[in-house]
Amino acid sequence: MTNTMTVSRFISTAALNAARGQSTALDPQDRIDKSVDELASARAHLARVGNNLNQIAFALNAGGYPDPVGLDNAITAVRDAVSKVEACAAAVVAA
Repeated sequence: MTNTMTVSRFISTAALNAARGQSTALDPQDRIDKSVDELASARAHLARVGNNLNQIAFALNAGGYPDPVGLDNAITAVRDAVSKVEACAAAVVAA
């Protein structure tokens, strides 16, 4: 799910802002709203990754044999991604 501004909305917003003598940049609240939407989307994707890791754990508990290096790399990447999303979310909330 992406929540991008349509071209027509951008043009109409920019035209109205220009006519009012205002900045044509996105309103700060719009930028925050878009950031929150993007973070929500990232969290949803991370939840799917977590689901896949649970499936891997299930397979391993059923007697499968993991590639330890690959599994460690995947877990590290997920932890890093979660940390970055959380840091971004905190920055958006603090703004």
